[in-house]
This record gives sequence, C-alpha cells and structure tokens, in this order.
Amino acid sequence: MFYSVTLQKILIFTGWGIIIGAIVGFSAVLGFDLDGSVFILSMFLSIIGVFLAAMYAELYHIREAVNKQRKETTRGN
Repeated sequence: MFYSVTLQKILIFTGWGIIIGAIVGFSAVLGFDLDGSVFILSMFLSIIGVFLAAMYAELYHIREAVNKQRKETTRGN
C-alpha cells in the first residue's frame, strides 16, 4: 500500500516519538521507581517534541527557499 509523503512523515515522526518516549519512560519507571503514568506522559511529551522539531525544520527549509528565490528575482531586475 502506498502512502502520501505527508502521512509517511507523520507515521515516521510518531514512531520516533514513541521510541524516545519509551526509552525515557522505562528509565523513569525502572530507575527512579515512578509509577506508570510517568511512562505515558513521557511518551506523549516526546511525540509532541518530535513534531515541534519537525515543524520547525520544515518552516526553516521553506524560509531558506523563499530567501533564495527572492535573491534570484532581485538579481534579475
């Protein structure tokens, strides 16, 4: 089955968030004797953090492309 690029990116970033959250959650539960709600909270926060980082990176690339295009159009005039 083929997915769109956007859906594929969402699934990949969600997977990264789950993996990072699971590592942090297991460390918190096993290393610091905290309860399971910390595990769920760490997974939720890491998914949001990964999505925020991805959105920032996408916006940065868009800004760079716009700046490059503006430089090219001003040189032509």
